[in-house]
Amino acid sequence: MAVPPFDHFWLPFLHILHEQGRTSLTDMKKALQKRLSLSENDVRELLPSGRQRRYDNRVGWGRTYLSKAGLISTVERGVYELTKEGADLLATNPDKLTIDDLRKYDNFRSWEDASRAGGKASDAQDAAATESISDADGETPEETIAEAFRVLTENLASDVLDNLHAVTWQRFEDIVIDVLLALGYGGSRSDAGRAFKASGDGGVDGVIDEDRLGLSKIYVQAKRYAPDRKISRPDVQSFVGSLLGVKSRQGIFITTSAFTTGARDYAATLSDFRVILIDGRTLAHYMVEHDVGVTAHDTYILKRLDTDYYSDT
Repeated sequence: MAVPPFDHFWLPFLHILHEQGRTSLTDMKKALQKRLSLSENDVRELLPSGRQRRYDNRVGWGRTYLSKAGLISTVERGVYELTKEGADLLATNPDKLTIDDLRKYDNFRSWEDASRAGGKASDAQDAAATESISDADGETPEETIAEAFRVLTENLASDVLDNLHAVTWQRFEDIVIDVLLALGYGGSRSDAGRAFKASGDGGVDGVIDEDRLGLSKIYVQAKRYAPDRKISRPDVQSFVGSLLGVKSRQGIFITTSAFTTGARDYAATLSDFRVILIDGRTLAHYMVEHDVGVTAHDTYILKRLDTDYYSDT
């Protein structure tokens, strides 16, 4: 089963502390995994950032919410126990815990109020932000931020692709050079530009150094096509034939449209050639990722507590 929403960890967390007494976070994670019947693959699933496991993130935020409500307390570094309030809550035999249950506690409401007051936005905006973090389909605040970032990135990539369809083919070639340079190909901008424009025959639009030393060449085909004009298998086969003509076995086929399934299957089964297919959506995402044709609008830095800093050793 998938990792459950982080509010689903609250009640089992309390029950385990009630049964086991003082428990470290490491042991708690093991106990929760067993109680919730989560597989090893479940607990190893990463967040979209790829920097933390979703399971660890949700257990950690579950612990934070219980702590802010005063239902658990920290007895030493990384070790927790049930408080009187937590024990009293379990004595009522609840079937589940919701955010509204936690809001019954003054400590939790004070924490929410402090969160709302901490920013520079209006009261209404702060309230909405805190509400969305607390109630967003069981996601942790980091997951909510990650999802919002994903949506904004997808929208930006869509805008980038729309603009690529509107540029001239000459400008599109310049953009392709910028993207390839950003990906680490080629030497200087001027060298890459000359190399790209020097070819243009035999079905190959350009050539660029694979590295700054020019030890190997990458041949490029770039097609600025409308979204409904897909690149087919014969198009890719023709490009492979062109590679033979220049005695090369590696190339990049870039388009603002898309590749048919047949074209992708053909490229994937090539054994003596290495041909990379980059469709419009992928190209737009490369541009966003490497700051080609886009500029930074806002920057947010998420910080995490450095627990080692507070240790005596």
